[in-house]
Amino acid sequence: NDPTRDPTADPTADPTTDPTADPTKDPTADPTTDPTKDPTSDPTNDPTRDPTADPTADPTTDPTADPTKDPTADPTTDPTRDPTSDPTADPTADPTVDPTTDPTVSPTVVPTISPTVAICEGLNDDPREVDVVILADTDGRYRNRNDETRDNQCYNYFDMIGDAMTKVKTSEYGNVGNTRTRVGYIEFDKNTAEILTQLDDPVVNMNEVTDQEIIDYNNFISQRCDDLYPTSPEVFFNDTTNYESHACDDATPTKLYDALALARSQINPADDRETFLVIFSNCRVPATEEQRICTEYEDYIRDGYGNGAAGNNQLGDGINVVMIGMGNDGPFGVDGQDADDDYIECLAENDTDRIWTHNSRDPEQFNDGGMGAIISTICERRPTKSPTVDPTIDPTSDPTRDPTRDPTADPTKDPTSDPTADPTRDPTSDPTKD
Repeated sequence: NDPTRDPTADPTADPTTDPTADPTKDPTADPTTDPTKDPTSDPTNDPTRDPTADPTADPTTDPTADPTKDPTADPTTDPTRDPTSDPTADPTADPTVDPTTDPTVSPTVVPTISPTVAICEGLNDDPREVDVVILADTDGRYRNRNDETRDNQCYNYFDMIGDAMTKVKTSEYGNVGNTRTRVGYIEFDKNTAEILTQLDDPVVNMNEVTDQEIIDYNNFISQRCDDLYPTSPEVFFNDTTNYESHACDDATPTKLYDALALARSQINPADDRETFLVIFSNCRVPATEEQRICTEYEDYIRDGYGNGAAGNNQLGDGINVVMIGMGNDGPFGVDGQDADDDYIECLAENDTDRIWTHNSRDPEQFNDGGMGAIISTICERRPTKSPTVDPTIDPTSDPTRDPTRDPTADPTKDPTSDPTADPTRDPTSDPTKD
């Protein structure tokens, strides 16, 4: 009787009367009004009101009140609208588009690598051929200002070195032969010095270099703390033997001298490329070792051969060095200030703008100071590279040219030919007669 009456009387009334008053009323009265009213008074109340009033309330109230209605009204509307207007937009739009598009765009790939920075504009915009060798001191116990070994002191240190690498190097698609910027990496401590990445490394310094290869290179450097101290620095240096063996000690100085020898073996002046060394130090070397370094490498820095005179670097023949000293182990700095800006200044040819030290390994401090020295030396100084490399050339080529050149070549010749013809000639020909 019922099935016959229902379709006979009214196919619509049947679903209304039979299944229930509510479900039938919904489609009968108005699918638009009723579903709206239903969610308001019924299980759909929350899903309808929440997405309208507040997309955030919906996921909070709905999945609890009515998981069934939620998947129907919500996953379609709310999750889609939320990711668009909320932070969820990134997971939705980004993982697909950003990693695909951005790493392709050179400047973006580097910030994506880690907390690093993009290649500096000076190298990105100017197709110069540049060689950079990074020398990283791994001695020291990574102590903070309270003289306590802390993991973050080690992780920050290598993160900053990784940042320095990506500041001067990026991917080079379609390249054949040497990359525009080649970056080598050397580590040293009080026992040894070792090349970890050659200047002619076939993966990162030759032919095409991809975004992923730059990411891998950055990760290799920034994760060195885990490689050197698998149990963590704090655990490693809790062992008394390890603590003592890695302490900065003037009696057994770090092998910076040997690391410079390795860097020199990598550099070929005949390649006619701008060449830079960036030296990161945890431990200071004593005065005697500093003198040994200056005696061996000061002339070499000037022209890349070892017999350079002052001013040679002005012709582009020499090597520019940036000195970065960080941490309380050194010790570097005084109360957080870069007070030791004369550390091994012979390598920087007495240009203190290329020397930065600080007693913390704080990334913000480094970005303001150490990275600034790297940028100004490698990225921004090409037009004034010479004055940067050898400050004494200015007096030589300017008004005081003679006093500068003469005392260098022959201190006696200067008063002879320069101050004036008379005073100079007289003492020269016959000091007594004058």
